[in-house]
Amino acid sequence: MPQTMTSADLRVHNQIRLLRAVHDAAEPFTRAEAARLLGIGRNTAAALVGELERARLLHEVPAESGARGRPTTMLVPHPEGPVAFAVDFREDSWTLASVELGGAITELEAAEHDRTPAVFAAIRAAVARHETPRLAVLGFATSGPIRDGHRLHISHLGWDEVELNELVGDDWPATVIDNDARLAGLAESRRGALRGMGTAMHFHIDFDIGGTLLLDGDAQRGAHRIAGEFGHMPLTGSPLACMCGVRGCWSLDVGANALVRRFGGEPGYGTGRELAQEVLRRAEAGDPEAVSALDDNAAALGRGLGALANALDPEAISLSGMGVDLIRLRRPLIEAQCAEGLMAFRRDEPPTIMAGTVGEQGPLRGAAEMAWDAILDPDRLRERLHSG
Repeated sequence: MPQTMTSADLRVHNQIRLLRAVHDAAEPFTRAEAARLLGIGRNTAAALVGELERARLLHEVPAESGARGRPTTMLVPHPEGPVAFAVDFREDSWTLASVELGGAITELEAAEHDRTPAVFAAIRAAVARHETPRLAVLGFATSGPIRDGHRLHISHLGWDEVELNELVGDDWPATVIDNDARLAGLAESRRGALRGMGTAMHFHIDFDIGGTLLLDGDAQRGAHRIAGEFGHMPLTGSPLACMCGVRGCWSLDVGANALVRRFGGEPGYGTGRELAQEVLRRAEAGDPEAVSALDDNAAALGRGLGALANALDPEAISLSGMGVDLIRLRRPLIEAQCAEGLMAFRRDEPPTIMAGTVGEQGPLRGAAEMAWDAILDPDRLRERLHSG
């Protein structure tokens, strides 16, 4: 908190703390519990709640209880309060959802696309179909690195230096955009398996693998906001050339496309995910070829995790997407390969490797968290309180 904070700044600071507490909580809590949680007096808590109620941000509702005495009220999102929209844009499809304060998510629309930048117009049209005066910020998770916040690269689709400022124009609502793997990690740190951890890593495995380093719940972005392209590091010695321009990328050995390729199929972004799921089903049924493909994928995952653990020293590593299947089916192999790649002195305390708990909605939920971070910005909150 700045040393020069005025009383007005302090008021907004505490309002944000209260809204953040409501947003992050697993379930609603009372005004008295809010006072204890924030370390403030009950009168101060009552004043904050009243101000946020008048600004249509918080609302108090009776708790469900049959007990006698003064009824208890719970703090919940205001029914007329702001909402965030979130988009999960993948190589072959997209999903649009609405998210309340507190994280309650409602899917609005989903569709496949033709894998050209024209998909942004289709997404904007979907946003318009569901747009409401309550919409405050749109969070957008995209399946490729975004250099300097506006130049999108998706090598698998042949997109290079796609200018997001031209695709997300002035007719869009306020929009914040980031990489899907980083946002999946953000969701795990806020809502899932990595909650409360100081240093952790998350990897989202879909057609290939991407990830993020998380420090105290914040996904690291790097100097040009493109950190986390771990899938494009030569961690496993593949001889193949990647579409990104590098030879031997880790993602050539891990993910749906690698699984399909190893099984003898043709990787792709239209049917690749379905083919990979078929290989996994066959592996579970004992098909030798599928078992071999699965083992290769899991072993490559473990080796890469060991190398990255040496470099970044995480407390834990979580996996989402196809990573959940890999850890479910081949945990011992992944952990053994990770341990083999660790420096000897690290092997007594290897990082915990776990399935993420947010599920397939990781990028979507991460986009929503990013949008709510923008909504809870002090300047935006001051504007809303002033207008209220």
